[in-house]
Amino acid sequence: MANKILITETYHEEIRGRLGVGEDVISDADIDALSVLSIGESRIVKAVPDYAELIDDDRTYVYAAAVCMVAAILAPSMTARIKKSKKDIDFSFENQTVDWKNYATQLIDEAYQFIDLISTAEQETIVPVFGVAGPTRAKERSHY
Repeated sequence: MANKILITETYHEEIRGRLGVGEDVISDADIDALSVLSIGESRIVKAVPDYAELIDDDRTYVYAAAVCMVAAILAPSMTARIKKSKKDIDFSFENQTVDWKNYATQLIDEAYQFIDLISTAEQETIVPVFGVAGPTRAKERSHY
């Protein structure tokens, strides 16, 4: 299946860069998996149906949103992919503890922030709902 948005030669590195890992942790095949790349792009296409007609900065925003969305799909699996610590006779190290589920949420938020920057994106308007209650005439009815 051909990519819709992520069509550059560098998108694999950009996705890994968002997660702060190398190719030894996430391979190109992991990124290109149907359950990852296709789903991530589909979420962006659903939010920006006219993505193919976008130009200049708007195209850049859609691309950045797709990178963030794919990285967000991969983020929860990072706990299993990255070894917490490694010990040897001569050295030992411990990786940072990252809340990958929280980071995935941050990446999704960032993707939608990029979408909001697109000039053709429809801004969601929140309209408050008011309830109006008029005076009752219950007291008056009791007199009749």
